Amino acid sequence: MFKGQTSKKDGIENFLCPFTDMYISQGSNGAYSHKGILAHDVRGKVGGVRYPYYAPCTCKCIWTYSPTGQVMWQSVNKVRFANGRIDYATFMTAHDDTMDAKVGMIVPQGVQLGNMGMKGFSNMTGVHCHIQISQSADTTWYKNEYDNYKFNNEYEPEDCYFVDNTNIVYAGNITNWKKTDKISVDENPHKEVVDQILHVGSKVKFDGIFKVDIIRLPLSKNHFGNTKLTGVSFDEYKHGRCQEYHWIPLDDWTEVDEYGNSQEQDQIAVGGTSYVLNKNIYTVEAIHMPTDSAKLCINGHDVWIYCKYLYEV
Repeated sequence: MFKGQTSKKDGIENFLCPFTDMYISQGSNGAYSHKGILAHDVRGKVGGVRYPYYAPCTCKCIWTYSPTGQVMWQSVNKVRFANGRIDYATFMTAHDDTMDAKVGMIVPQGVQLGNMGMKGFSNMTGVHCHIQISQSADTTWYKNEYDNYKFNNEYEPEDCYFVDNTNIVYAGNITNWKKTDKISVDENPHKEVVDQILHVGSKVKFDGIFKVDIIRLPLSKNHFGNTKLTGVSFDEYKHGRCQEYHWIPLDDWTEVDEYGNSQEQDQIAVGGTSYVLNKNIYTVEAIHMPTDSAKLCINGHDVWIYCKYLYEV
C-alpha cells in the first residue's frame, strides 16, 4: 500500500499489506527466531533503509515493548482478510528504532504506523519490520516450544493482507497473494452470508485453544469454568456464585497441549492445568448485545460465550 491508501467494501475495511515495497528476508517457520511461528521479516526495496510502513486498517495500540521496538495493534472493528475471513485483526510489529506508539492511540488506515529498523537484538540481520498476525481479538502472546513468541489463531501473512499497490520485490516461493479486485461478489442476495457478524441462527465454532480454569464438583456434573469465554471470575466459579449458564459441558472438548496438539493427553481435564479444543459446530440461540455474548446449547445445556471467541461458518 502507499501512504494514505484506504480500502473498504460493504462498510468493512480490507486488511492491506502495510509495505509499499516488500522483500521477505525471513518467512514463516524459519530457523531460529521464526521457528514454529507464522511471521515475516520484511525489508524495503533497498537493504539498510528504514522505510516507513502504514496502518493496514484502522487500529489501536494495545501494548508496547520499547527494548525491541515492538507494538501490538488491534483493529478497531472487524476487517476483511485476504482469505475471505471477516474478524478482528491483532498483529505485532517489531524493531522500530523510532517507535513512538502509546497504548490507546488509534491510527487510521493508511497513516504511517512505524519504520523498519534494527532495534532489539545484537545479531539482527539487517533493517526490517517483523510482522505477525492473528485473525481474532485474542491478544494472548506466549512462548512456543522453540522459545519464540506467538499469537493464538495466527495465519500466514499472505492469507491476511491484500497487496494492492505493494511492489513484491522478493517473496521466495509464496505466490498466492491476493488483491481486493479478487473479492467475490455474491450474485444471490438471498443467500446467507458468512460475515462473522453473529446473529440468531448463525452456525459457529469455537475459535482457539482454551485453558480449563476450574472443574465443577461433583465430577459427575462434567462441567468446567473458563473465565476468558464467559467473563466470570475464578472466585465466582470457586464459591458457586456464578449462574448455571456459565458452566461449560466438557463432553465436546478434547484435551490438548497449549499449542493444540493432541498426543499424550489422558482426556481427564484438570482445573488450572488442562487445555482443551472444540471443533464442533453450534447454532446461536440468542445474542446479548451489551456484553457481545452468544447463547449456545451444548449437550442440552445453555451457555453464554463471548462472540469474539466464536467463528461463524
